[in-house]
Amino acid sequence: MKEDKLHILRKTLTIICLILIFSTIGLFMISSQIKTVTLDYYGNEKKIKTLASDVNDFLIQNKIILGENDVIVPERTAMIQKNAKIKISTNKGLAKINIEEIKASHMPMIAKMEQIEEAVPFSEEKRDNPAIQRGTENTIQEGVEGKKATEFLVRYKNNKEINRVQVGQKLIAEPQNKIIEVGTKITLTTSRSKIVQSVVSQGNTEGFKQYNIGLSVDEQQYAYNISKRYGIQYELFLAVMYKESRFNSKAFGGGNSYGLCQIHVSNHSNLRAKLGVSNFFDPYDNMTAGAYLLSKYFSTARTVVSGSSVEVYALNSYNMGEGVYYSSCYSKGILNREYSNSVIALRNRLVSTGTL
Repeated sequence: MKEDKLHILRKTLTIICLILIFSTIGLFMISSQIKTVTLDYYGNEKKIKTLASDVNDFLIQNKIILGENDVIVPERTAMIQKNAKIKISTNKGLAKINIEEIKASHMPMIAKMEQIEEAVPFSEEKRDNPAIQRGTENTIQEGVEGKKATEFLVRYKNNKEINRVQVGQKLIAEPQNKIIEVGTKITLTTSRSKIVQSVVSQGNTEGFKQYNIGLSVDEQQYAYNISKRYGIQYELFLAVMYKESRFNSKAFGGGNSYGLCQIHVSNHSNLRAKLGVSNFFDPYDNMTAGAYLLSKYFSTARTVVSGSSVEVYALNSYNMGEGVYYSSCYSKGILNREYSNSVIALRNRLVSTGTL
């Protein structure tokens, strides 16, 4: 019985020894097959132990997938030797970056607060003074410019401004207006008609507009008020005077016509009796006569035509005389003439530009 147990024990030990021997031999054989490979992946080197027999197996074992632009040396089918080197790179040219050059050329962005001072223009203020003659102006206070400061956040790069943003503004000094007193005192010429004196003394400047033309402010205000008195358009009346005399109160036409409105001598006696005007070279008497005649032609025109034709008919009647215009033009189908077209164009230009 004891011999059987010893036999079994010896047999077991023998088997264990054999297993250990074969295991040791197997491990030795495996370790002899392990190779150390240097992998150069785009310039980064790393040592890897592998049992792969060729490059393709190495890639599979290390889960490396090559792109279409990747290049591997040696090729996939090459056998791997001990201490082999596998290099993976690209067949595309890579941009070369000179870090030192970039550092040298780089300058940081700089932000600065800057303040700019500017002048603030003054305004002109006019004040009526009934104690001095109309047409007289006196400066009683000179204008003084104010000053304001505007703050900007300015960004610079490479010493060049690349952005500017306004962040604030403050008034340093208030401007002082220039003050001018304007005379409104009226001195009438006793030789002028009662109508002129009445219009001047009772004249209303509400709605009056001064134009840049060859008439004084007084004369323009009178033209405005006499136009209102006789129901004609102020700007049209100014255009008639410009067409007739270029605003020359001393104009004398070749057909014996006088003054601003070129009042023909054939109308003088009737106008003296009707209006009391005595001097057709006086701008106020002359404008009174011209406005009266134009209003009469408008009245006649409204009985013959309508709409915009009234203005045309009245202007041509003023130029030719109503009877002559009717018989030689209108009765023959001629409404518009150069005179009416010209005056209407002058009126429109005056309204749009403020001058003639």
